[in-house]
Amino acid sequence: MKVSEEQRGSRIGTDRIDSAAEETERIGASSMPLTDFAGGCLMSLSSVALSCGLLLINGAFVMACLSALSAAGVGWFQGESASQFILFGGPVALLIIQWMMLDYLRFLWRRRHAG
Repeated sequence: MKVSEEQRGSRIGTDRIDSAAEETERIGASSMPLTDFAGGCLMSLSSVALSCGLLLINGAFVMACLSALSAAGVGWFQGESASQFILFGGPVALLIIQWMMLDYLRFLWRRRHAG
């Protein structure tokens, strides 16, 4: 079925002249207010800052544990390759566990206040 030019509306560029202001945006697209965008950026930056702080604390904790175990005479902590692996993997593993704990606490908090 052919549609006449009057039914389609004349076009200038990509927008129709007879379209409403809401229809000039793409179908299915929604505009994002500046406050939502700023809130998302602030949430991302705070998440990164918290992760960096936790990694710093976790690194110091793992380093102290490695030093204590090495001073206590635990043989396989004195090896360079094992201690480097633990020094890198330990803080990251602790960070993952801490984020899982924070997610669980947030879940409990929401469930408690939801009713």
